[in-house]
Amino acid sequence: MPAINEDELTRAIERTLVAKGKMPAEQARPTARRVLEYFGLEDSVLDNKLSSEDRDHFYRLEEEGLLSSEEEDATVSRGKTWRIHYWLLQKARIRDVGQTGERQVSDDAEAVYKGISDSAWDRGTASRSAPPPRP
Repeated sequence: MPAINEDELTRAIERTLVAKGKMPAEQARPTARRVLEYFGLEDSVLDNKLSSEDRDHFYRLEEEGLLSSEEEDATVSRGKTWRIHYWLLQKARIRDVGQTGERQVSDDAEAVYKGISDSAWDRGTASRSAPPPRP
């Protein structure tokens, strides 16, 4: 699959993080640029190359399915095992969201309330008599 470009990732960020209020719109392009600087033309990047701030951005993109992470155990000298953490671009998801937009998840409770007519909300307060005063 061809490499993701800055415009594609920017649109995907705008339609996920920005649309959900998790990131200001003016940060979408700089975030996309920063992420792609790490990946270059590759599909994966080692976690230990990331700054702490950039890792936070990667986690937010992972929550939206634009990135994923993977671990691998490697045996090094003297039998020690090191865990290597990778970040992977989810190209298909990025392109899907960038082209079609984020699908809105329907909230059943909201749908029920929106389906109730205005007259149903009128509890007849005008026709009721005032409650008797308390002693």
